[in-house]
Order: sequence, then C-alpha cells, then structure tokens
Amino acid sequence: MKKTVLLMAFVMLCVVAAMAQQKTGTLKGRIEDEKGKPLADVEVRVMSSRSRNVKETTTDKEGNYTLELEPDSYTLTFDAEGYKGGTMTDMQQVEEGKENKVKTIKLFKGKRTSLVRGAVFDVNGYSLPGVRIKLVRVANEEQLKDKKKIDSLKMDYITNSRGEFAFRLPPVRARYQVTAMLRGFKPQVKNIDVGEDEAVPLAFSLQPVEE
Repeated sequence: MKKTVLLMAFVMLCVVAAMAQQKTGTLKGRIEDEKGKPLADVEVRVMSSRSRNVKETTTDKEGNYTLELEPDSYTLTFDAEGYKGGTMTDMQQVEEGKENKVKTIKLFKGKRTSLVRGAVFDVNGYSLPGVRIKLVRVANEEQLKDKKKIDSLKMDYITNSRGEFAFRLPPVRARYQVTAMLRGFKPQVKNIDVGEDEAVPLAFSLQPVEE
C-alpha cells in the first residue's frame, strides 16, 4: 500500500514538473564583435511586454546566451564594457515549448566615450527593474541662441534587476533629455549636461500613479 502511494506521488510530481516545463519557451542567440569574434560576459536583459518583468544572463565564452521564458514578446538589451550597447527594437516572440533564435548581434568598440550611469528607485528607496529609460540629445542654451544644428542621437535602455542603467555616448559636450517610464508610475524627465569624456551620475525617484 505504501509503495503504491509513493509511486502515485512520484507520478504526480513528474506530471507537475512536465506541466511547469511546458509553460516556457527558449530564447537564444549569439553576440560578436565587429570582426565576427564571439564576445563573452556580455550582459543580456529581456523585458516582458505584458508583465514588464526583467530577466538577465551573460554570454558564455562562445558568445552564446540562452533564456527560459514564459510565452510573451520581449525587448532585448545588450551591454558590454568597452563596447557600444543597444536595444533591439524588434520584439522577440517566445512560444510555449518552442525555441526562438535571435539573429546574431554585433557590438562595436566604443573608443572614447562619455558616460551617463545611474539607477531608478520608488519613493521608498527600493530599486525598480524594468524601467524604460529614453535618452535624446537636445540643444543647450548656446545652441538655441545661435540656432546651431546638432547631431541627432536617441537611445533606449531597460534597467536591470538592481534598477541600474548606463549610456555610453560620443565624447563631446552635449545636453541630453533623459526620461524614466514604468507602468503604474508617473514618468520623470531630467536634462543633463555632459562634458567630453565625462561620467555623469543620474538618479530617478518615481512617484506611483494615484488610483
């Protein structure tokens, strides 16, 4: 009798485990440098379009990464020290029990760069992952006065599990408008001036939307 009960319990556990496994799909890809060589230790983040949850991994020595994810569409962000990071604008669809292979990503060396790095928190000081950070270059007072044309630059970033973000920018004096957006919170916008080869810290504290 005891053996029968134990056997039934084991079978039930196997069924539950199989059902749990079937609720995910696989997203995998490869990251290379501009010469086609694999890049290891690249930070790869995905954000669910439905839940806004963020999951992270890093590439192996062959430049490959694999993520087990719930069925949904995902935004991918890539970042590596010494390279220009980026966000894929094409949403990647993950289906239950299937493997979706992302096209190979090439990252290019960032020679001399300026840096904007920071984090996003709620009003209680807790880190907020999955926040979309938009950076746009805008004219400063002198450029507006002289009606000087500026080089266009737009970048997106998704904060990691610690609420952190980073933008590697051209090494020129420039003003940027940075916006932090997360569902359930009021957007926050800040303008910052960045010098040549300068690292500028930036923090956001988002207020919840009143119901």
